[in-house]
Amino acid sequence: MRAGVESDDIYVALVSDLARVILPTAIMAVTLAGVGLFVAQALGQAVLFAAVASGILASACKLVLVLRQRRRLAHGPLAPGEARLWEQGHILTTIGVAASVGAFVGTIFAQPRMEPQMLATGLLFGYCSGIVTHLSVRPVMAFGALLLATLPAIVSAAWFGGMPHGILATMFGLFLVGALQSVVSAHRTAIRQIRLRLDMAALARSDALTGLANRLGLCEAFGRLSGTEDDSVAIHCFDLDGFKLINDRYGHAAGDALLQELGARLRLLLEAPVLAARTGGDEFVVLQPGVRHAEEAEGLARRIVHALSAPYHLGGQTASVGLSLGFACAPSRAAGLDDLVRRADAASYAVKRRGGGVAASGLALGSQPAGDSAARVEPAQVAR
Repeated sequence: MRAGVESDDIYVALVSDLARVILPTAIMAVTLAGVGLFVAQALGQAVLFAAVASGILASACKLVLVLRQRRRLAHGPLAPGEARLWEQGHILTTIGVAASVGAFVGTIFAQPRMEPQMLATGLLFGYCSGIVTHLSVRPVMAFGALLLATLPAIVSAAWFGGMPHGILATMFGLFLVGALQSVVSAHRTAIRQIRLRLDMAALARSDALTGLANRLGLCEAFGRLSGTEDDSVAIHCFDLDGFKLINDRYGHAAGDALLQELGARLRLLLEAPVLAARTGGDEFVVLQPGVRHAEEAEGLARRIVHALSAPYHLGGQTASVGLSLGFACAPSRAAGLDDLVRRADAASYAVKRRGGGVAASGLALGSQPAGDSAARVEPAQVAR
């Protein structure tokens, strides 16, 4: 967590929003170039030319950064570490532009001519409004840019001018305080909106009763897999033997309570990136990526059967269900979710006809360990 309010997901979303500043950055670059070069030529001061040149260069770097970030985002969301690198790039380029604006405006207010000061005031207000509007998602960056841009103008106007300039410096200071407060407010609003968006997205991908993933969540998790040449992905499919009898005997409320407890057991048993999904009434799928040996998939299948076969306490009643679990594996780079589910489902139905347990499809598994009566491994089928 960052600053007590930003989770990794929110942080990544806020940094990703910085890729939207391409038009404001381009407008600021053009304005700084036009106003800056005109004023610098009129006053004939080398420091103004230097400030304008550095501001244009920093703006160009920021435009390149934004374009590259947009291309990166087209391929999927950022990882938190990746987002930090992009944010650092935005900080550096933003500091460059803000320092150039501050040096330019501060130098002009040290001059007696009013026309350049009017242009500098418009440039400063335009830049600061853009900061508040587009960079409030990263408040520390926005604070730094506002201070770098406005403080030189405030100091210069108060020091070199008379009473009117003192009033102007006071106005700049008051507007700066208001801008800083607006940044804080906009940042909080952005966090609330993104949190709501993420919560809605999570609800769309999760099962309301068990808290596990649903079909959509399973499909998206499978689509995000990036395996290596020598690892595989396993799909475990199972349903509950005797679940209908529990519903008929104790009622659907008891059945729902059992499913909720089953979901809680799965969450305790499985560690990311392994994912459990409820795909039907009492039908479940477990996604197990990064499998390097057949024994890993078989071991997880046995742990699932063992954990979920333990008795369930349902409002003073104790009930038990059996499991018929089938699993299938395929190389990660060639795996298809529908094919793996079909093969695992077929293995599950095959073992259900034999009284429940575990069956494998598409893997050459070893013989069942002696003395293991919780699960039975059927001879593997040859993958076609």
